[in-house]
Amino acid sequence: MNRRSAIKYLLTVSASLNPILAAFSSTDPLLLKEEQKKAKLAKYIFNFASPYFSDKYLTTPHAHHEIKQLIEQYTHNQVYVAIHDGGSFGIGSALSSSVIYGQVQGALLSISNLTPRAPALDIINIPFWCASAEGYQRLVNSNIWRQHVLSQAAHVTVLFHYVVGSRTASSTRIYGKTIKSPGDLNDVRFRVPASESLLHFYQMAGAKPTSILWGLAAKTARLNRYDALDPSVIGLYSGPDELNKEIGVISEIESVHDGWVAIANNHFIQSLDKSTRLAFFDAIEEIRHKQFLLYQRSYNHCRQIFSQMGVNIYQPSIQEKEAFKLVFGHQRKEWNSIKEKLLGPKWSSIFQQLVEVTYS
Repeated sequence: MNRRSAIKYLLTVSASLNPILAAFSSTDPLLLKEEQKKAKLAKYIFNFASPYFSDKYLTTPHAHHEIKQLIEQYTHNQVYVAIHDGGSFGIGSALSSSVIYGQVQGALLSISNLTPRAPALDIINIPFWCASAEGYQRLVNSNIWRQHVLSQAAHVTVLFHYVVGSRTASSTRIYGKTIKSPGDLNDVRFRVPASESLLHFYQMAGAKPTSILWGLAAKTARLNRYDALDPSVIGLYSGPDELNKEIGVISEIESVHDGWVAIANNHFIQSLDKSTRLAFFDAIEEIRHKQFLLYQRSYNHCRQIFSQMGVNIYQPSIQEKEAFKLVFGHQRKEWNSIKEKLLGPKWSSIFQQLVEVTYS
């Protein structure tokens, strides 16, 4: 999609979004009746849970609008999509359980919250080899990724990988320091998600990793329980409980991609008749392409709002980024045991193939 088409699409989305959003949580009797009729006539119901609010589409590229509209359109309303936003079915790892046990048929969550059930996904969290949006897209849509990584996600179907930007090294409002060199991580109380690779990274850095649930990140920042955290610019702004008000300085060290995924219940996918299943996955492919456009808009919007809030976004120099790569990068032998644990006995050749496709 060229630039003119991309701009046209985003303008079209903005113009058409109000009635779509209203369908998610409406008190309008006519709209409710129309949605109820669609649901009744549909052959399948796809309940999709998300920790993010649908009306925050400018700052969060959750693609709720695209998921509902395109799946229903492609399947000719054989699949009715109900979006459950704002964490109504939980957030983080709780969402994967909701999908696996069929409380909902699909969900949006961070890769890090899926790694306990699909450990190989954590290979993405080895730092400084696949942080850019373009490289990340090449990797997660490659055959080698599907063969050696997604094949481990046996309990769910990964529909597509969201692009949301690279992880940062961001101080809390109370701590307020700029992290721009490896030494700046020493003795820093660093909030880490459920990722063994990220935990290992911060241990290598001499930080003091602390495991804090995503839903408690804002509250514990206010209580000064940690000094820094690593979500992307979008993740920091969109985080629960007004996390964005607890951010001091954002340093875009581009360690790893802050990957989110859309997942689905295996039984639901298998229950679709052949033609509907093909149409469903055709819709998913278009959603994936359009979500990248939403990411670009959200990233720019979040940066602008953070700037208006007085939050400094620091861009490390090339030399500063190289210093991080030299000390913590994937080439260091300290990562070998992690690679073997995640990829198995042929880890060396598999990881090399993953790197090659990322930079192809």
